[in-house]
Amino acid sequence: MQTIEFIGVRGGHGTTTVALVAAATLANRGPTGIAAHDPDAVCVAVGTTTGELPLPLANHLDLKFDGTDIDIVDAGTLEQYLDVGPFDDEPARAVQSSCERLRIGVLRGPDYVGLRTLCGHQEAQLDGIIVVAEAGRALDARDVEHVTGRAVVAVVDHTPAVARAIDAGLLLSRCRVLREFAQLRDWVAQIVSQEAPCAAHA
Repeated sequence: MQTIEFIGVRGGHGTTTVALVAAATLANRGPTGIAAHDPDAVCVAVGTTTGELPLPLANHLDLKFDGTDIDIVDAGTLEQYLDVGPFDDEPARAVQSSCERLRIGVLRGPDYVGLRTLCGHQEAQLDGIIVVAEAGRALDARDVEHVTGRAVVAVVDHTPAVARAIDAGLLLSRCRVLREFAQLRDWVAQIVSQEAPCAAHA
């Protein structure tokens, strides 16, 4: 299984949420590890507290920082990746040393500032973008693809139902049925079924 690395275009763009849902989707198929830029945020989102690692989050899903058996990485923001690298710890180095990974940007809105940030860093090695879509925005996933030249692999609708699940610490138990994550779940399932080789970076 490839490692999937999620990088927020800017802070607060929903990277942790996307990474957790992707990890939960993988965990339906077998043991899955997630490494997080902010482990406390991961624990809050799933309604638990930070403890000794590896930390079980759900059936077949562990929060890990030892660099082994990691399938999902919440790598922080694009700025961190470009400037200092999001990976100052062991799992980061383990991920960077392997070509068997996909790097996916997470863009919320899509807002103009985030889109401008993404366009300003065309050198970023991203294999696709996930849009966390907010109602009423002037831009949409097609605009993101047109402006950046990068494929949008999934759209996640940011709705009150998603916010309530996160606030209640029930994201993992509800993400499997929430329609907002359908495209993300389908995309992860497609990757698993294809067992795609290392993606070529532009």
